[in-house]
Formats: sequence, structure tokens, C-alpha cells
Amino acid sequence: MRTQTTISPRGNAKFDLDVVVKLTGSGFENIKAEAFFEEFGQALKGLPEAAGEPEARRRCWRLQYPGEPFYFDVTPAIPGSQQITGTDLRVRDPETTWTPSNPEDFADWFCTIAQLRFAFHQGAGWVFARDGRSQVDPLPNRAIGLDDVLRRTVQLIKLHRDNHYHLLPEERKAAMPISVILVTLAGHAYRDLHAASPNAFSSPIELALELVDQLPRYIQRGNGSYRVANPGLAYENFADRWNPDGGVRAHEFAQWHTRLKDDLALLFHEDYDSRSAQRIRSVFGQAGVDAWRASQPPSNDVLKGLRATVPMQLREPGSPTPMGSRKTLA
Repeated sequence: MRTQTTISPRGNAKFDLDVVVKLTGSGFENIKAEAFFEEFGQALKGLPEAAGEPEARRRCWRLQYPGEPFYFDVTPAIPGSQQITGTDLRVRDPETTWTPSNPEDFADWFCTIAQLRFAFHQGAGWVFARDGRSQVDPLPNRAIGLDDVLRRTVQLIKLHRDNHYHLLPEERKAAMPISVILVTLAGHAYRDLHAASPNAFSSPIELALELVDQLPRYIQRGNGSYRVANPGLAYENFADRWNPDGGVRAHEFAQWHTRLKDDLALLFHEDYDSRSAQRIRSVFGQAGVDAWRASQPPSNDVLKGLRATVPMQLREPGSPTPMGSRKTLA
């Protein structure tokens, strides 16, 4: 929520709100991870009945809120060491006992990058007023502008991922790329593209395609292990579960990323007509269709207008591969 890259859940799925509860005090100085986690879970049982019975997860307790369209994943955290009282935290992990965490600095890192703007933002039709303050509200509720290419691209990436895995077996869903990895990779790519080529892109579509292409560059590999470090806490590895699984998650990322690039390229390179809704649904699901329709003023094909800004050499005919096709990776 703080990075403002949240998307609506697909179908009847409930909305997931992650909450980190920072606990301090002398009682936590030498506490064991399991005891700390269990004690926190017992405290949650004192919440009103509407929250439901707390369910233990890997690092958090889930409050289902039966009958509501959302649930809370509540992660208890304490300072990373007895000397640290700021944003450097540690949370219980069943495999490593304690694991480092720093969600606040991570969110600030991403939000700072998202403020960067490319030259095309100043062109015709892309002049926007924006708030230059760096402060981020804990639960932002303002709309994300069309000029916010990084956040919009992350939302498209996550929407494509959810649509891609919707009908796949549970074991593949369990290995799909998690959101924090996608947000981190996209943030690195956007920052470096802005630093190296702030004037190289003529449209948001061209930038989004290049950003997606660059995502794997920021997965660190070495000695048979994978690492996607938290920019706010270098020794927190978001890809820690990639290393003991025999390459399953790394392989899943590579397959999905190839599909993502192909679908986006084909979708953006097409001329849009009455088949547009069907093509968008095949890539992004009904949520994508609804968002596309909502973006169009009367008698004006916004996507066709955006496509017109893409350099001619990038345009190619074709159509995205529908879900369920024999050509998919499922």
C-alpha cells in the first residue's frame, strides 16, 4: 500500500493488507523467535470476534475477517538488535529463526524513484501537476496519475502475473514471483534507465516495454544462489526462498517473464478495433478490460493514441496468446 502499486484481487479473492507491528521494550531483548511469535498470536486472539481466529503463517498471523472483502497479514517485528531502534527490524522465520526486515526504508526508496520523470512527460499531452513532497502517507488513497509510469507499469506486471497463474496448478502458484521482488526489480530498472537515458524514450509504452525487458538484470546470481536485496537493508534477501527449492522459483520467473514480454509487445503493437476488449482480457483478465474502458473518453481511443507515439520500427503485427491456448506454458 505504501508503494501505491496495489491492484484489485481477481474474482472473489480477498484484498490482502500487510501490517507490520513494531514492538519495543525490555521484555523483547533476549526473547526467542518462536516464543515471541506465539505470544503475539495469543494476543491477537483478544481482538473482536469479527477479526476471526488468527492463523499462523510463515512470518505473520492472518486475520481473515469472515464476511469482509479483505484480510490482514499481521507481522510482529522487533528491532534488529538491542542497539537499533529505527527501521532496521527482525521478524520470526521458521527456517532461519530470525530474518531481517525493513519495510519503511524500502517503501521510501521506491517512492523516491517513482518521482523521477522522463523527457516525454513534458511533451504535448503529458504535462501534469504533481506534488513534489517526499512524505508518504501510511495508507495513501489518492489516485495514481497516468504520468506515474513506474507505478502503472508495476500494476500491469502484477495484473499480468495474477492472470497468468489464475488457472495453473497450486504448486505453480506457490512458486510464482512475489510482489516485493517485482516492485524491487522494476524500481532498479526505472532508476537506471532514467540515469542513463532520460531523453531516450518517446512514450510511456516504449519505456514500459524496456523496463519489463530489464527486470532479470537485477537478480543477483552467484555460486548457485539467487539474491534480490532489500535496497533499504542490504542483507535482507527477498529471493531467499529461491535457493533451497532446486531452482523451481527461478525457472518459474524465467518462464513467466518471457510470456510477459511477448504479451506486452504484441498487445501494444496492434491496431485497436472492436476486438480490443477480447485481446486485453486474454492478457490482463476482466480487470484489465474494465481499466481500459474507464480510461477512454467518448469517441477517443486512448490506447490507439498512445500506440501512435511508439516509434515505427517497434510496431509489429500479431496478437497475444490467450489463456488456455496450447501455446501457453501451462
